[in-house]
Amino acid sequence: MDAEDVLRGITSRVGEVTAIRTVQETRPLEEFSDAYVAEVNVKTASKVIKALDSAFPRDASQPMNHLRRFAKHNQVPEHLRPVLLREGSSPAQTIFVLISPPLPGTEAIQKVLAPFAPDNAATEDAPLPLHTIRIPLQPPMTTVQADAWSKTMWPVVFNPAAPRAMVAPPPHILGRARELIQPKAGRYLALAQRVAEEAEQSGLGRGVGAVVVDPGLEAEVDETEETEGDIRWADAVVAVAGDGRYSRREVGMTEADVQPGRGPNPNIQTYNPDREGGPELHALMRVVELISSKRREDGPVSSTGRPCLNYLETYFMSQSNVTATSESLDDPSPVPEKYQKTETAAHAIHQEPETGDASTSRIRPRSQGGYLCTDLDVYLTHEPCICCCMGLLLSRFRAVIFPRRGRMVSGGLASEPVVQPDGAPAEASEEEAKPREYYGLHWRKELNWRALGFEFVEEEQPDAKLAVDGVAFHA
Repeated sequence: MDAEDVLRGITSRVGEVTAIRTVQETRPLEEFSDAYVAEVNVKTASKVIKALDSAFPRDASQPMNHLRRFAKHNQVPEHLRPVLLREGSSPAQTIFVLISPPLPGTEAIQKVLAPFAPDNAATEDAPLPLHTIRIPLQPPMTTVQADAWSKTMWPVVFNPAAPRAMVAPPPHILGRARELIQPKAGRYLALAQRVAEEAEQSGLGRGVGAVVVDPGLEAEVDETEETEGDIRWADAVVAVAGDGRYSRREVGMTEADVQPGRGPNPNIQTYNPDREGGPELHALMRVVELISSKRREDGPVSSTGRPCLNYLETYFMSQSNVTATSESLDDPSPVPEKYQKTETAAHAIHQEPETGDASTSRIRPRSQGGYLCTDLDVYLTHEPCICCCMGLLLSRFRAVIFPRRGRMVSGGLASEPVVQPDGAPAEASEEEAKPREYYGLHWRKELNWRALGFEFVEEEQPDAKLAVDGVAFHA
């Protein structure tokens, strides 16, 4: 079938794009540590802060903005008052200062704070008393949590924006990206599904597909004059790839083993590492390979050497080369004049353009500033496995979108299950029946994750359904 006929037959899915909840949101981490509290003269509070920060610089990687540096007598938790309030201390003359981790030695702290001690609170024989308390290292997620900590540990400040910025993408960035992705997400996911079907029916892979879109090109597509059968929406697609885990003989497959048609190849319903190939053959990793092969080029060359497995993959790689006029060479756009294609545009990869023309590409090579998959969005039919998630992270995609019904037991992005794992026996114990904790690699600060994650929730689609009827393979 002609690739353009396939694109005309794509029917957009109907649904809503929603942000993936991070593991920090679904399973908030509560960490606590020891801190010191000392009583100082209230009139010297500003000098105390300068002295402490100068002598003991605070750890920038562990912000403590949620903790009050000072607490008045009436702000100290009730159970700490008998410990902290010494005989003769006056609420009008003294205040309590918090020394948070990393904690220096007590003698060093007492030496720094000695000039600011209240009258008769410290002598040469009895230095300024330091009291040890427990404090939360992470900011409170809710006002209820903040109030509880203030009553049981130390006064804390609740900032609605602070916890969100630490545990999830900034709301304004997330909202703006969602607004841009929502209008065409259903169409790109429908194309990804068609790519997956081609991979499955060829016998070269499972039914998993990936579509990579350049948001910069998408913004140039004029939707106001779109007509039935118009495929200009696909102009923003830079590459597609289907799963190819059975395409190499190294995985133990022979020519006789290749069985075109629906279903895993060979006809098995369970994950078999000896026949499934490596993660470099998964759809996401393959589409990254296609893009990187183009990035490494300094000019248009034949696409025959690229690892394309079907006509849809070949079509989009061939569309990566267009003809640009000399007048557009100063245009900073990665694809100048991309809507003014000529009859020779499709052959630009085989020959030099006519006089006055130069060739450019939807996928900019490194010589034109192309770098990894920066600023690109990837649409997937299934939640990627852990290895593919790390490939997604290292490739620097802007966003990843997959259907909620494509949530996989073996997936690495989601941090919360939507269904009970399939295949659990009816008489399973309570521990076996409990939904497992998903990996939740999305937006993990220890991984320096920056790709925005979204799920596509389709209308009239039950949430309680795993992809591929619960078959636990790695996508």
